Amino acid sequence: MIRFNFPATPSKEALTYFRGKGLRVGFDYRDVWGQEHAHAFTVAKVAELDILDDIKTQLDAALANGVTYREFAKNLKPTLAKKGWWGVSEMVDPLTGIRREVQLGSARRLKTIYNANMRSARAAGQWARVQRTKKTHPYLVYELGPSEVRRPEHVAWAGLILPIDHPFWQSHYPPNGWGCKCRVRQVSKREYARLNATENYRTTAPEIKTRRWTNKRSGESINVPVGLDPAWMRNSGQDRVRVVRERLTQKVASADQQFAQAAVSSIIRSPVLDAWVAAPEGELPVGVLNRDIQQAFGAKSQLVRLSEQTLDKQSRRHSELNIDHYRLLPGIIQSGVVIRQGKNKLALFKREAGKWQKAVVKLTANGEKIYLVSYHQTTAKEVRREMKRGKVLRSVELNQ
Repeated sequence: MIRFNFPATPSKEALTYFRGKGLRVGFDYRDVWGQEHAHAFTVAKVAELDILDDIKTQLDAALANGVTYREFAKNLKPTLAKKGWWGVSEMVDPLTGIRREVQLGSARRLKTIYNANMRSARAAGQWARVQRTKKTHPYLVYELGPSEVRRPEHVAWAGLILPIDHPFWQSHYPPNGWGCKCRVRQVSKREYARLNATENYRTTAPEIKTRRWTNKRSGESINVPVGLDPAWMRNSGQDRVRVVRERLTQKVASADQQFAQAAVSSIIRSPVLDAWVAAPEGELPVGVLNRDIQQAFGAKSQLVRLSEQTLDKQSRRHSELNIDHYRLLPGIIQSGVVIRQGKNKLALFKREAGKWQKAVVKLTANGEKIYLVSYHQTTAKEVRREMKRGKVLRSVELNQ
């Protein structure tokens, strides 16, 4: 079994997640909402970036060095007090224009800030570890933490065992609310069978009931699972993966070719691919065209992307493909046979894993982006046939 307790020294994934957040001032915690929290670090009632930066800097040090809350507060309070962000003060709500008394810094607020950020960052790092080890330990067990008062829904989830890729964990991966100390334990198939045999555990996800909740700051109305606080209804580990993916995609699109190819190969070999396939959102970089092919194709970008819509189509039409097949894509795109089909399509072929693989990419009308539109296994016969039909931009020996 693999038990998750917050270590004194966090994983590099936890630090990457936290350090990847930009500063965002806000009057109310609801001003920065949902997925925005994966990109933005904010503290309610902090209207000045330098104060926000002071808080984030101390949190970074606490996360990196295993600093306790007591030491964190001791180091931060004098700075905040000196800059006037302490106690009760008057502020104008920029949304309403109304001036009112608000609570700025306090021991209670610092503890909430510390706990929320430590737990979300470490949970993000732990999710990365879960993805790395899920082949040998493919299940998660929901467990209660040491809280004195527990939400009844959380108590009801204790002892639930589900596969790591089950949709339940997309929203219910702890922490699941302000002050929640619930956790998961990762187990092997053997441990799963032993626990299941005791009849003290459940292996079927509960029905998820929701309540309608409206963010009065933005007017957005969403369904929130009962038992979850609205601000905690996302898996921060999956958010970390999305942040890493989106930032890398932006860099890779115009980066030096050698770096771009290495970066995309790293993404496809990592848990980023597993997490995205399990819960696709947006686009995933899957390959980089060589410069000569890019120029011959008339593309402004070297990056080949896979959209969630294409992945959905692929899963329906080519269910024989698994995650390992998608890990072959960077090599197929980088060094396989390339045949131009008309003005805006390329067919790419390469023999990998004992079989010929075929990927088709399409250039958008403005030439800005290249998308993978089809991927499946094929034969050398089809490769020869396509080489006769289209314009060959790159070839390899076809003696298989």
